[in-house]
Amino acid sequence: MLCIISPLIGNGIWVKYGWELFEHVTNARIAGLGNATTAYAMPTSASTVVNPFFVYQFKDNIELTHQSRFAGLVNSDILSGQFIVKNKSRMQFNLLYEGIGSIPDTRDALMDWGLDGVFGTNDTGEGNGVIDDGERLNKNQISYFSQQQLGIHCALLKQIKQFSLGLGIKVLSYSIGEHYGLGFGLDIGTVKKVSNLNIGFVLRNLPSSGLIWDHGKLEATAPTLALGLHSPYSLKMLGIELHSMMNMEFSLNNLNLDSQIRIGKAAFDTSFGFEIIAKNMLFLRLGKNQLGNMTGGLGLSWIDFGIDYAFLISDIDSNLGNHHLLTLRVSLHWIRSMILDPR
Repeated sequence: MLCIISPLIGNGIWVKYGWELFEHVTNARIAGLGNATTAYAMPTSASTVVNPFFVYQFKDNIELTHQSRFAGLVNSDILSGQFIVKNKSRMQFNLLYEGIGSIPDTRDALMDWGLDGVFGTNDTGEGNGVIDDGERLNKNQISYFSQQQLGIHCALLKQIKQFSLGLGIKVLSYSIGEHYGLGFGLDIGTVKKVSNLNIGFVLRNLPSSGLIWDHGKLEATAPTLALGLHSPYSLKMLGIELHSMMNMEFSLNNLNLDSQIRIGKAAFDTSFGFEIIAKNMLFLRLGKNQLGNMTGGLGLSWIDFGIDYAFLISDIDSNLGNHHLLTLRVSLHWIRSMILDPR
């Protein structure tokens, strides 16, 4: 609603950024599959961030994921679980955090003395506000700030006549330096089964997600459409399950250098994933995400405990290091039993 009225208040703009927290902060199982899980109903609470339709009667599990990106420069966490709401229905929640510290602020550090590097000669480049040959930064004038994002994503199922629809409500708190923003967004999703193929649909940031900053500016993000396919196959004699999936995302206002297909300002991106499950205990994952990064991971699962690891390979020429994720899952029932009856 705020985004709809933003043109009326004269201080609203459309942007491509702002809500990436809900796109790349996820758990290890999803990341290992290239985030291509729009149609894959895996038993993890974090799956509702990808598609809010995946609200099922899971066990009372709690999940904690830590992610290190760009060789430790960016760190993020996600805490996931479920709770009971009225009418005995369940709501899945995800608390997301991402922080970047010690970002250098060089705005007041430029020694803008021109090409000769001497103050007061009024030569070419002196006082132009641009770092030219012969100029440098005064390291004593460099300050540092941080960027932090905190998000809440809650999902529940709604029945509209004979049609089930997942509703995802997300709130974002964004701080960078001395500035602060607060936003609200909405996602809807569903999954349909056609023969042995699951087809998932998600509309994100509907009708648009808005972020209001402390200086009064409102940044609106246009909606995107995601279409996912998932095909399961079972080798019952061997106790093996095979899951192949792909995801296609279409945006009218998210064109960037990594976009795979570009048509005007529109962008079309795909991702893929493949998972092998042995005895419902051992998991092997491979994938490729929308940025073109190869992904992979391993997982082990028991009745009351599980652990998943994933890695994302960065570009060879970037020298930014690979991304690593670790997810721990534990049953709240098991925790309560250990506290009340530790024998």
